[in-house]
Amino acid sequence: MLRQFLRRRILFAILMFSMLLGIAFLSPPTNQPASARPCFSLLKEYYDDAFYTNLIGEQYWPCAGQPSSWGSISSYMISSTEQCGGACDPRNP
Repeated sequence: MLRQFLRRRILFAILMFSMLLGIAFLSPPTNQPASARPCFSLLKEYYDDAFYTNLIGEQYWPCAGQPSSWGSISSYMISSTEQCGGACDPRNP
């Protein structure tokens, strides 16, 4: 009786372990890099006053990636967008 109980217990443990290994190796990885391009490039220009006379900083997010920035940011900002060519990901406007 005890031997049968232990045998079932060991078989159950082996079955559960093999199921977990199957799930781990057959599941697709969840950290794949994004392949979709954004729909728009974004340019933000920052100025030092409400008259927008002196440009003090800029942030740029191009269609091809590799965003860039320089200078300072302020509450006096002009932003502009430009549509990227080709298909874009609707979840990443």
